[in-house]
Amino acid sequence: MKLMHGLEVFDTLGEMADPAHTALVVIDIQNDFCHRDGHFARFGKAIGPMEQMVPAWVDFVREAQALGVFTVFLRQITLPGGRSESPAWMRLKCRDGKSPEYTLPGTWGAEFVDGLVPGPRDAVVEKLRPDGFVRTMLDAVLRNQGVKTLVVIGTTTEGCVESTVRGGSYHDYYVVPVEDLISGPIPRLHDNSLEFMRARYPVAHSAQVLEVWRHAGSGNASPSSSQKASQP
Repeated sequence: MKLMHGLEVFDTLGEMADPAHTALVVIDIQNDFCHRDGHFARFGKAIGPMEQMVPAWVDFVREAQALGVFTVFLRQITLPGGRSESPAWMRLKCRDGKSPEYTLPGTWGAEFVDGLVPGPRDAVVEKLRPDGFVRTMLDAVLRNQGVKTLVVIGTTTEGCVESTVRGGSYHDYYVVPVEDLISGPIPRLHDNSLEFMRARYPVAHSAQVLEVWRHAGSGNASPSSSQKASQP
């Protein structure tokens, strides 16, 4: 902990990711984005990196839930017939020639991938734009649970993940992107986005985060509590 201008500032991963004030934010791990029969794959997106990461995502979320970490599932939604779109947003969505009608409410494509199941203590927040904070209830849900830190996983790296990471920091949360549990279909953009996040945020590895949560659950001080979160 640092004292800066009278403010107590978390300075280590152990302090930031303490489950007493942390939410795991799971971004858009949905069939249309991550399954070979989903919308992205049908329109030529290279969904291999996301498809391969599904087992690791599922394992990490299940352990977080078992350890009592408050988990928020963000779900991208598109209303049919363009009812959720502006002209500018429609142009952006269709820039690479794919249909704009993905993750429609009530469809298989909008569902979370097999194995990702929100628990009774978790929250599901639907969004119409990449940033999970834009015109959603996310901020209210987090503040009502006393959350100070967001641990972020999901897809797409340079899109919904980076947008929500930025949005979280602009809403005054500590944000910890989990670099080995973030994925996207375009390696160059994925790498560039992670490079940006490493330059601005305390990016961590999933094993480091789980170490903090497991020790908190055992009632011991985390061995990571005296270590700086990874920064370049």
